[in-house]
Amino acid sequence: MTIQIRVTKERYEDIVSIDDDIHFFEMTNKDAYDYLVQFVVNEKGEYISVEDARKLFKKVPRKELNAYVKTFIESITNAFVNPTSGAGLDEPS
Repeated sequence: MTIQIRVTKERYEDIVSIDDDIHFFEMTNKDAYDYLVQFVVNEKGEYISVEDARKLFKKVPRKELNAYVKTFIESITNAFVNPTSGAGLDEPS
């Protein structure tokens, strides 16, 4: 079973605080997980509730946590990359 994660720039900016964004890589696994569950989507690509996302993760072995965190971070990066130039928001295009 693979849990699908989808990050859009808009959702990320609505959910993640300024302080947590600036210190994202200093977060504990729990802090990152608490955000990650807010970006889980169903098979139709629709966001599900945090409670339903947590139920899904209860079935996932601990050894898979790093893979999900990595996917989450990659999804964040992809949400902020300009699709036409590949440049990030702070980079010249």
